[in-house]
Amino acid sequence: MKSQISLLLFTSCLPVTSLALQAMDDSALSGVTGADGVSVSFNSTTGISAERLEWITDDDGLNDGSCTGGISHQHACTQLQNIALQGVGGALNQQWHVDVGSDGSGNPYLGLSGSWDPQQLEIGGLTFETAADDASTRSLGSLALISSGQFALSNRGGPFNAADNFAALNFSMNGDLFYRQGGPGSAELSFANLFMDTRFTNGAAAGQTDATGRIGIDGQGLVIDAPFAELNLGFDLAFKAAATDYDQAGRSNLLRFGWQGGLVNPVWRLTPGGFGYNTYLNGADTYQDFDGSQTGQRSQGISLYTAWDFDSDFSLSLGEAGGNGTVARFSNWQRLGTAPGPMFALPIIFDVFQGGVGPAGLCAGSATSGVIDQTSCTAAGGEWYANALPGADEAAFGILMRDGRLLAYNTLIEVEDPLAGGTVTPVDWGAAFTFGKLDADIFLYPYGRADGATVTTTDTGIRADINLVAQSPDAWRRANSSSAAVRATSGNGWQTNTHFMMVDTQANTGVGFINGDIIYQARDLFLRVTHGDSRYPDLPGGLWLQTDNLAQYRFRALFGGGSMDDLSYDALTKVSLIDVNLETDQFLFALNPLPVDGATGAAPIGFNGLLDLDGSYLRVGEISSPQSQFFVNDVSGRVAWRDGSIAMVSGQHTADGLPQLAISNDLDIGESAHFGGAPGDPLIGTIGFGSEAFGRMVIPAGSWHSDVILKIP
Repeated sequence: MKSQISLLLFTSCLPVTSLALQAMDDSALSGVTGADGVSVSFNSTTGISAERLEWITDDDGLNDGSCTGGISHQHACTQLQNIALQGVGGALNQQWHVDVGSDGSGNPYLGLSGSWDPQQLEIGGLTFETAADDASTRSLGSLALISSGQFALSNRGGPFNAADNFAALNFSMNGDLFYRQGGPGSAELSFANLFMDTRFTNGAAAGQTDATGRIGIDGQGLVIDAPFAELNLGFDLAFKAAATDYDQAGRSNLLRFGWQGGLVNPVWRLTPGGFGYNTYLNGADTYQDFDGSQTGQRSQGISLYTAWDFDSDFSLSLGEAGGNGTVARFSNWQRLGTAPGPMFALPIIFDVFQGGVGPAGLCAGSATSGVIDQTSCTAAGGEWYANALPGADEAAFGILMRDGRLLAYNTLIEVEDPLAGGTVTPVDWGAAFTFGKLDADIFLYPYGRADGATVTTTDTGIRADINLVAQSPDAWRRANSSSAAVRATSGNGWQTNTHFMMVDTQANTGVGFINGDIIYQARDLFLRVTHGDSRYPDLPGGLWLQTDNLAQYRFRALFGGGSMDDLSYDALTKVSLIDVNLETDQFLFALNPLPVDGATGAAPIGFNGLLDLDGSYLRVGEISSPQSQFFVNDVSGRVAWRDGSIAMVSGQHTADGLPQLAISNDLDIGESAHFGGAPGDPLIGTIGFGSEAFGRMVIPAGSWHSDVILKIP
């Protein structure tokens, strides 16, 4: 069985192609220099297009281009539809050069370099065809990349020699990436002013000058790794409600994202193979063999493994894309304790699932790696979160994450106002948002959501079922034990656990939520790029996440503080145990652009949200007696965040010279929460302590305005 990629139909070819070739015989080839080689120029006024590209998996050796009849519940055709590559503002123009030569020791090298003028690559639809569901007339939406850039690669012995660090790489690109859920005229979400460049280097300590790494194909697949690399990536998230056709003008900016600096021991490995459907025993526990490593059997998807440490010059930037363009850079990253392995790792499996067959669910429990089954999970005191797999007549794209991690945090925040002479205000604080064991099962269906209160699907869009667990294995169960000796072990794995803390860098202390778990579930969650909806006429258009089924966010942790060198249980200043469960049967969250503030130059991000709570709760327990807890249980009713705004203001525009994060919104409750549509139900909950319920609380309606300003002196 082998995966196949078949180009079904080219609707047009390059009508004008100019080739500049330098002819070389054998003797000339043996003496080739940097000035020799083969140059190819592609030039076309009409571009290239294809009606469909198919990637066929698990056909059980049929090799006939069919999408059914292969391995039951696995055979699938992934389709890219209506693909077009054309020039922007002129003809499609690409220049490529192949060269051969040798180094000072006589080792042969091959070089490939190229550049391209502004061009647009469009994918009209991404979908699939399976025995359970022929979705070839539907799609997840349309993508277009407008870009120009250049690329250079040289490697000893050929372009894919993975023997050692022989390769030099340099890539850069800038442009815009668009996504929409319909044809021209539909609302568009875009990564505006997109740039990316990467190269192998000798590291920040040595000046980030060019060096070599490894690019090649080995027995596992394609691998790219190096001792050091520099990767710069940035974009402005933008929205346009009334777009014409991949509009670069007239967009409203939402936020700016940036990633700059060096990576240490980065690895990107792309290998054939999807989900492993078998199980195996490890002691008394049954595990998913999700990657086929134990039984040698898996489907024909694709797996991607990425991992690295952060170099000393690495920073992550978040801020405003409009107005003053104020951004906050999170820099000076360091490892959490002495956690072994890479600071960041994310193994991902891409596959197509169908007919109710696939990963059964995820366990929030004691396993520090892998995924155990439901029986093993609950037997060890864990909690099982079952997946909503595609039904008998359904199929979905699957994105599975297993044993991901982020075990590092920044120790410096720099607030920059580019329009104030690039003034930077440094703040010796960090955000220790670490993820211990991260697992996720995400299923994407090619359906959109139509306008109106009734849930009606369209043929273009994204509907998702999601299970995600970012946990501190077994920490919560131990922290809630009636045995003091067991509770004392709840922080034993703190260096590889999940924490959400603010860190005072100079004191090397942090305060926040320690050794925690995050559990997120969603069913029939639609990602919408929309100009609005008649169901809620007062809600602005933008990027919406919406479901009328289930959305659950649960967070549980010990609240306290301590030295960042030791977050074990006995070393902490412990305040309480916190367990928050927001469970809804209707959920809507929207990001929308807002106008620039004329007084401060801030370009705030707008947000709105609506939650119909169903079985939610808040529990605060005592550290020494976890069963003694204050609770608000069985919470139902509606809450909504209305006219929300998040603004980042640099110190050049505040009275005290300190940068600030300003958050404002109106909180509507019960019948007051409606966004111009049907009013919500009253907010109701049961209040109590320990095993005693004191009574029910009811808030029929109400609105509160909130202004929060965060600053660090």
